[in-house]
Amino acid sequence: RLRVHVGQGGRYEHFEVLAAGGYARSEIEVTLDEGAHFEFGGVTIGGGSKRQEFVTRTIHAAPNATSNQVVRAVHWGEATGNFLGRIEVERDAQKTDAAQNFRALLLEKGASANTKPELEIFADDVQCAHGAAIGQMDEMAKFYMASRGLAPEIARRLLIEAFVADAFVAVSDLALQADLLDKALAQLEEFA
Repeated sequence: RLRVHVGQGGRYEHFEVLAAGGYARSEIEVTLDEGAHFEFGGVTIGGGSKRQEFVTRTIHAAPNATSNQVVRAVHWGEATGNFLGRIEVERDAQKTDAAQNFRALLLEKGASANTKPELEIFADDVQCAHGAAIGQMDEMAKFYMASRGLAPEIARRLLIEAFVADAFVAVSDLALQADLLDKALAQLEEFA
């Protein structure tokens, strides 16, 4: 569990990969003062019977604060990836701009993903959005890549890499971005 208070004009960025163990949960609560920003990128990835989840609560307590949350889940076997994200905009938090985006890629039947986005808005001059999509690998994209000479396992890995990389687009340090992506993709070795 992590609680963060971001002061006026401050910025807090948090990027995380949940991949180890049978059960992993990360809880983050962030309170934003005027003009503050919260950036979150998370990935749950794994197979077997793993259960991994992110729980976020973002409190926009003052005007002109922004937040952006991007979560990607890749699972197979009977594994589950969850994202429970709550955005609260207090009455005085005008000009808030907040977004959540969750997408899950299920590589086998039996795997699952769940999301519960929540928006509680008491201000009237805000931009708040959330989106979610859960599905399987695009077979046409794999076919297209195979028709260009890529082996099926390489095509699959490249598609998964592009999917997972979305969670880390906001990482400005390219070495850290590559490290996070490598840690996530290392889990694919157990997926045959």
